[in-house]
Amino acid sequence: MNRISKIIVSLLVSFAIATSAFAGALTVSGAAKATYSTVSGKANGDNTLGVANELAFGASGELDNGWTWKYQTEIDPSAGTTSADAVTDDSNLNLTTPFGTVAVCASECCLSAALNFSADAYTLMSDTAYGEGKVEPSNISSYANMQYHTPAGLLPLGMVVKAAYAPSGSTFVNSANASNQAVSTTVGATEMYRIEMTPVDGLAVNISYSDTEGSNEAGKTDEQNDEGGAIVGKYTTGPFTIGVGRSYAAIRISNDGGDVAEAYKNTNISVGYSVNDSLSLSYTKEKSVQEKATAATVTYDQTTSSIQAAYTMGGMTLAIARADYDNVGYALDTDVSETLFAVTMAF
Repeated sequence: MNRISKIIVSLLVSFAIATSAFAGALTVSGAAKATYSTVSGKANGDNTLGVANELAFGASGELDNGWTWKYQTEIDPSAGTTSADAVTDDSNLNLTTPFGTVAVCASECCLSAALNFSADAYTLMSDTAYGEGKVEPSNISSYANMQYHTPAGLLPLGMVVKAAYAPSGSTFVNSANASNQAVSTTVGATEMYRIEMTPVDGLAVNISYSDTEGSNEAGKTDEQNDEGGAIVGKYTTGPFTIGVGRSYAAIRISNDGGDVAEAYKNTNISVGYSVNDSLSLSYTKEKSVQEKATAATVTYDQTTSSIQAAYTMGGMTLAIARADYDNVGYALDTDVSETLFAVTMAF
């Protein structure tokens, strides 16, 4: 067990001796949302209707020494099926103390800063159900993991440091007392770090880095581990918000040979404008460059351009988002356009 995991486990054990908790409060949250998507161009499918199908159940409470705790799990039916199977996923339990926050997460607790540049009026179009193929750095929320966050106000510039450790590549949402998890042959342990700071009013800076150990596949030796990072800045002044970000993802390469993808470099910019309290507009441009193991190989940049508008009327928000995807999947001239309409009710 590495140093990060030892520190987090020690904190969990010490916190466990805290005195009894007061009765906790139960909450249910989710999104009442309906969408309609039209896609045109190469690799397009049918127009699609969607209705939000996730509910998050939470519980929270306070110990008699003032420490607070929070638990959450989600009910998330499988997407793209005709059945109404309800799957419990994305669970986490965290404890906040004057010494920081400790969390244990199953497929939850994102630390990647790669997408924090978005100033979109509705949503980041490279993070929707349409698979344009953009590759982002790995995120520890893909695995069962444990984390430690420094307390707010401890460090200068409003800085908070977060460290996480996933002991394996397990993506299972295990129940309590789980043991003897099957070893992943493709993903080992993962470490991840994130720094958040506000150096000046209106400016938020986020930096993240992840490193994943190699595999245990028989007869294979990793030539390159999975490694990635991102640095993002977002500045708000008056009605304008401007976000910029760079991210890098090195891909695991084993001794399979061949001209495989070696890394991806992403450059993103997003501008949002609040016309008034009800109407918001935005424009976002994302560019992803693929690098092959053989430098002489010709590659094609994948780009996403999006323009959006969202109008809030009481407890209802109407949004329209248009995205143009060029070189989908890094393939030349595979261009697609998508228009997404959304109705969201606040509750």
